[in-house]
Amino acid sequence: MHTGFNDKFNDILKLETGQEKFEDENQVIPYLRLLTDYRYNISMSLHRRWGSTDSPLEEGKFYQIVPDNVDDGFYDWYYENRRCYQFFKTVEMALLYFVFYRRVWLKGREALNEE
Repeated sequence: MHTGFNDKFNDILKLETGQEKFEDENQVIPYLRLLTDYRYNISMSLHRRWGSTDSPLEEGKFYQIVPDNVDDGFYDWYYENRRCYQFFKTVEMALLYFVFYRRVWLKGREALNEE
């Protein structure tokens, strides 16, 4: 891997002393851009319904990753398949699930292209 990528990756993943979290969303946005080639933002909500539209409304700070503009179709798929699993208690969990399901989506597209 190119040395500049390693340096950028290390800059993005710098952790606060004693805490395993991003310092702010400015560390997450470049990381997502590096992985996806698209711009995403972190959206924050003070409410969420987790699991289904019938679940109780929770209050707190919840984070969601959304496209800054149009992406390659992943976000539409992610939203449809994880509609009530979009808002997380931490930016880190939002990122982990987003990246995991992007990989699932990419593998699914590869399988369709092989047919």
